[in-house]
Amino acid sequence: MVKNQNAHVRNPQEDIRHVFTEVLGIWSFLKKIVRLESHACFPQFVPHLALLNKGAVVQNKRATVCQEATNKIFELLFALVLLDVSEEVVLDHPDLAKGDNPDVLATIDGQCWGFACKTIYGASGKTFYDNLKKGVEQIEAAPKAQIGVVVMNLRNTISHEACWPILNEADYRKGAEPIFSAYSRPEAFVASHILDAVRQKYNQVVDEIGLSNVMNLFAGKKALPAFVAFCQTCTGKVGALGPIPMSVATLNIGAFGDVSAHQGVIDKINSALHERFQQ
Repeated sequence: MVKNQNAHVRNPQEDIRHVFTEVLGIWSFLKKIVRLESHACFPQFVPHLALLNKGAVVQNKRATVCQEATNKIFELLFALVLLDVSEEVVLDHPDLAKGDNPDVLATIDGQCWGFACKTIYGASGKTFYDNLKKGVEQIEAAPKAQIGVVVMNLRNTISHEACWPILNEADYRKGAEPIFSAYSRPEAFVASHILDAVRQKYNQVVDEIGLSNVMNLFAGKKALPAFVAFCQTCTGKVGALGPIPMSVATLNIGAFGDVSAHQGVIDKINSALHERFQQ
């Protein structure tokens, strides 16, 4: 607030997106931790919470390096989301995993779901498919899982800059004060960029691997013939006093086959991600 009110303290050319991306990413995480700490399943999350000092906490920007701690933190976030839709959530231990469980198990509507959480670092469809295959195998190997789905974190695929652009980019690079974009319906604006990222990965897999080969991966397996794309980024919202930084997160389905019978469960989880659903 002091920087905003005092022009001598504030740097008018600062790209505030970097700071607010970190702040919003951490805030969305901590808000869930504080709100859900009394859940009966929360104590088992402590080993993952210890990783918050070792990896990247925020999920709303690119991760330049693949770190095990960073990947485990994403598993923690997804497990926190599931606490709102399930009274029985099991998060596989980050260090003592035996390989007989997917990353998260949750009982939803009477069925035990397995969720294999993957963060994609490579750009090719083959890399995406390889991660999808690992996730399907994890779910299949879990004795308790009756059904499941692979959850792909697209943090390295989304065009974050396009979701929150500087409107006068050319002039800004020449020294002008940046003008940050802001929208009256920011979710609608960002949705198109997120859907583009999901379609890109879906099309890459189909083009490089072939739809029939992808479908063979799921044949006779417990995993749904699809992936759930976790997408989080930042943008600006129109406010009475100027642009307001805003976090946007959503789940989207990339379906290779018919998953309509389970759309209700995905919708519940998506609502929980937005903290609009509490059991």
